[in-house]
Amino acid sequence: MVNGNHRSGGDTDSDGNRVTRRQWLAFGGSAALTGLAGCSGGDNPNETDVTMTSNPAGTEGGDDSGTGTDQSGGTPVTTELNMRAPVSWQPSQSNVNPFTDTKNTQYWMDYMWSEAPVYPNSRGEPIYWLADEVELKGGGCEVHIKLDENYTWWDGTPVTAKDVRTTQLISDYKTYLGPDETSDSWEVVDEYTVKNVLSGPANPSLQKSKYFSPIAKHDYFKSWLQKYEDAGSESAIKQVTKDLQDHQITLQDMKEKGLGCGLWKPTQLSPTKAVHEKYQDHPRADWTNLETFNWHLISEKQKAIQALKTGKLDMGDKTITEAQSSDKVSVFNRFATSNFVKLAMNWNNEHLARRPVRRAMAYLLDHDELVKVIRTTQGLRYKPRDTVNGLPAKQADKWGGDSFQNNLITYGRKAKPEKAKQVLQEAGYSKDGDVWVGPNGSKVEGLTYLTPPWNIYETIGKYFSPKLEKFGFKNKLVIPSSSGFWKRWTDTHDFDMVNWFATASHPGSAFSTASVAGLGKFDEVATVKETEGNCKVNRTTPELDQPRSKKLNQPIRPKFPKQVGTKGTGGSQQTLYPVKWNNIMNQTQSSEEVKKLSKKLMWYMNWQVPHIGFYDETRAYWGKTDKFDFPTSKVDDHPQAKQTKHEHLTNAMEFLVKGHVNAKTK
Repeated sequence: MVNGNHRSGGDTDSDGNRVTRRQWLAFGGSAALTGLAGCSGGDNPNETDVTMTSNPAGTEGGDDSGTGTDQSGGTPVTTELNMRAPVSWQPSQSNVNPFTDTKNTQYWMDYMWSEAPVYPNSRGEPIYWLADEVELKGGGCEVHIKLDENYTWWDGTPVTAKDVRTTQLISDYKTYLGPDETSDSWEVVDEYTVKNVLSGPANPSLQKSKYFSPIAKHDYFKSWLQKYEDAGSESAIKQVTKDLQDHQITLQDMKEKGLGCGLWKPTQLSPTKAVHEKYQDHPRADWTNLETFNWHLISEKQKAIQALKTGKLDMGDKTITEAQSSDKVSVFNRFATSNFVKLAMNWNNEHLARRPVRRAMAYLLDHDELVKVIRTTQGLRYKPRDTVNGLPAKQADKWGGDSFQNNLITYGRKAKPEKAKQVLQEAGYSKDGDVWVGPNGSKVEGLTYLTPPWNIYETIGKYFSPKLEKFGFKNKLVIPSSSGFWKRWTDTHDFDMVNWFATASHPGSAFSTASVAGLGKFDEVATVKETEGNCKVNRTTPELDQPRSKKLNQPIRPKFPKQVGTKGTGGSQQTLYPVKWNNIMNQTQSSEEVKKLSKKLMWYMNWQVPHIGFYDETRAYWGKTDKFDFPTSKVDDHPQAKQTKHEHLTNAMEFLVKGHVNAKTK
């Protein structure tokens, strides 16, 4: 349970969390982390602290006068809450097997039906859920996770250390062909304590927040673990993984077999709605006076808007523009996250492999215009980016500082088509009619611009694709189904450009080498030399299986100028060591060392332009503030107000999932 003793410690580097290979894949691939971002304080209206309060209609954000959750014992005006389910989601088609990569659900649904040991807040600090405490021992190389003994599965059996260990070991087999192939290990200490032995030291403030993968039930999945352990060869392990990936678990299975341990349990599934009832034995059951929420299956936007206008929906995070003009609901919360959405480029394309082409695209992008389009269509106030540096503005200011950032190459918030033309012409490109032609005579045409079928990402694609086309970069925007997108994104890599995202609450995650969401997916071709049990920061240089990444064909150890702001390739050069530097950032407890390496990586991103950030993300939520209390983090009448003040919130469901929404009482 959350309590005042749970803090990230007195570490000098105290506000970030790293996303490792284990966590990415335990979630079911990089899809799982979509939108995992935080909120941070600041003077900018889009960077306010999270405040959850009941405000009069038409007001935005929170204030100190909010009444918060009324737990005085009065009779609630309702025990039900109505929301719109995710677009196109069908309960009957959902596979809630936590180990399949094609679940047909959104990642955050896992937190409604299951739980994780911790959940990182906007500052990268852990909010404790299944875990009662996470403690580093052995010089920082052992992590002891003590579970809260009050959590149970829906069949009444306790959630124990075996559940945590089995979840992690199956993930090891699925991802690395077994725990022997990983750099750490898992041991059950006692019924409610599990030990994670690391290969090297970890910064406590980073490590404690890493255990956010939802836990699977040992009693159900132990047979799969046994199959893995009995497999005698690599091919046999891969066959078990294939069978596990194909294994179907329906919501009905989850309910009947007690495979969930979350606050909300599905009880009725139909073509029009999914009804959930509160799991009364959940430790947070008394946080909310709600008993039921109805998840209405409304796929069409216009029907959703109509449902909002007629008062059918009580809470949401979509159709913000309509919510602002409605007399039924009001926007009660806005905050900036540590996410930024970006354009990732596939260097297997001969043109995109050339830095001048990538720079030209950076000059072409009009950030101010794009955020205006998104505000008009989505009602969200996103913060435009000034240049390419791999970090959101808040983190760039912290780790880079003004003087360093002032020396970076400025691509600008406004489009600079003349600069784009200049860098192309200097690289030997010329215009043939309405299309650019490279130095070898190859035209820049037929570029596949892929975007996931998510509303805002589609808006970005429909905005930027015509801009590229008009400039002379001929492309085709592709918006496949969800499963079609993941196949192209994770398996075939059949695209040249893709709208993606970066999670960046700390440089260690922003410059991750385990995913394209960070610096690039390099770990799969890098073998890190293990330290010999001395529990010291591993500063060795990994051995490479190949000089470029498998996914986007990015060079892993390129040369780049030492002098910050150099646009060409002249002058003194330095070598990029992305895996080594990222490992150090996530093991050192020196904030100065993190800052030094962050500047190197910010400069590399600025010079190389492997990705182009579109904007820094902002979230907004609306609800019936006359009927429900959305508890404020600025008053003490909510029992967990202090601990949840900076809680991560990727969508309105998280307010409900964690028990923060209450009906008013009479």
